[in-house]
Amino acid sequence: MNRLLIKKQAKASLKGKWGRAIGLCLVAAILTSVIPGIFYGIGMSFSTVKQTAEGAKITATTPTGSVFFIIAIIALAIISPLFQYAQSKAFLKANRGEDFTVGNVFDGFKENPGKTFVVGILQFFVIWLCYFIPSFIGGIFLGIAGGRAKDMLSFGSITTADDAGYFVGRVGPLIVVAFAFFVAAIVIGIIATFMYQLVYYVRIDNPDMSVVQILKTSRKIMHGRKIDFFVLHFTFIGWAIVSCITCGIGFLWFVPYVQAATAAFYDDAKDQII
Repeated sequence: MNRLLIKKQAKASLKGKWGRAIGLCLVAAILTSVIPGIFYGIGMSFSTVKQTAEGAKITATTPTGSVFFIIAIIALAIISPLFQYAQSKAFLKANRGEDFTVGNVFDGFKENPGKTFVVGILQFFVIWLCYFIPSFIGGIFLGIAGGRAKDMLSFGSITTADDAGYFVGRVGPLIVVAFAFFVAAIVIGIIATFMYQLVYYVRIDNPDMSVVQILKTSRKIMHGRKIDFFVLHFTFIGWAIVSCITCGIGFLWFVPYVQAATAAFYDDAKDQII
């Protein structure tokens, strides 16, 4: 898998289509932010800021405000997969020499949105579990270490070098194990993110495939290609830096370029396993 050829293909697929690609990504980003933001803003209007006796300010939310906050979260969870589906489909069409318009940003709402939503939620849940489970176990070990340290320090038992050695022997290994689980959470989470990165492309090419099979197919396509995928996206770091330096303006070109490269990566990888 030649990363230079994939990036070259991505640029070629966007030739004469940059304006539409930028518009599509911009509309998707704005709507993904604005729609939940409206409900969040309404929720904030039902919140009040109170000052404690110590002078600290806290935000008190009414039950009505909490409802709107929940609606904002639900709205984000629903529309994010649908807009990601639409963007994936548009750039996949571009990579295959087909045309698309900014109006295609709403394709996710027209083509079995319920299934796309389930795919997105299941993708998120599986990846979240890969981060959460090792982190949770690490947190348990860290909590045990903290409890032991607190008990030993509260009794003032560390007065000699031998006491200090005993303290380290009792607490140190637990901290090391906790740290190992936290590192594992990051590594496993990143691997899972790459494994299921192509679910929307698989969903587009296989509209009748079951949700579980879509995730399995993404995992199959990414088998042995996760490092390639990581390196491909890492090569865009220069674009990301320039986008930040230009106060975000560069992201107008950066995001479509990455989307097009991901679509090209999918087509290349998919063809190799068929």
